[in-house]
Amino acid sequence: MAGRRKFIIARVLLFIVSLVYIIPVWMVLINSFKVTAEANMMGISLPSDMVFHFENYREVIRTGGIIRGFINGIIESLLSVILIIIAASAAGFVIARRNSRLSNAVFMLFIMGLIVPVAYIPTYLVLDRLHLLDTYTGIILIFTTYGLPQSVFLYVQFAKTIPRELDEAAILDGCSTMQLFTRVIFPLLRPTTATVFVLSFVGAWNDVMIPMFFVNGNKWALPLTVYNFYGGYMKSWNLVFADIMLTIAPLIVVYLLAQRQIVSGMTAGAVKG
Repeated sequence: MAGRRKFIIARVLLFIVSLVYIIPVWMVLINSFKVTAEANMMGISLPSDMVFHFENYREVIRTGGIIRGFINGIIESLLSVILIIIAASAAGFVIARRNSRLSNAVFMLFIMGLIVPVAYIPTYLVLDRLHLLDTYTGIILIFTTYGLPQSVFLYVQFAKTIPRELDEAAILDGCSTMQLFTRVIFPLLRPTTATVFVLSFVGAWNDVMIPMFFVNGNKWALPLTVYNFYGGYMKSWNLVFADIMLTIAPLIVVYLLAQRQIVSGMTAGAVKG
């Protein structure tokens, strides 16, 4: 009986804590369907006339550069995530399998990337020298570089839980090193791959500083369209909130599709490694 009481209390406390995150999202969502005067009051109740104004979203799509921002975000985020998965999974597998000073040094180099702040000026100079400023290639490579440390760390921890006997069996069956990785190991890394995909995609999609410094407005993703849209519609919070909802909608979809894999990917290697 006491155990069930503790369980109920814990659930109630967790629900209360979750309201800290739910209420702001609800406020943005519900006010995006209201008229301007009512949305500017920042309430959390339903529209007073019980009429949901979907035309707010049509207006945002028409005037807010949503389509262009969405295409830019998909190009920059998705391609950088693909590069991160390819590079980090391969590096993580090699580091996990080779217990040498070189592999340990490389791993520590990646770990340092988790704590070293973004160096905007050196990055700008490097891109300028390579003629990659204001290009999709440049921004994709930046997102890839800054997403690699965390991704390599996750892949290394998960790869350590995969028995080495699988490697030996695959080699005895005639697999080359590349075939061993692509046909045997990489499919087993699926939970971590889902985690890396979501974390890297969200990180690239939400980043506003890097695009602001390294590309011009026609290559900005959706979060920066909110920045521009707010400047022109700062007195129309219903439209601003609609723009915000359109910006976070892809992230919600990505997370809902991969949430189960994320949990197993984040806890991989927690016991062994």
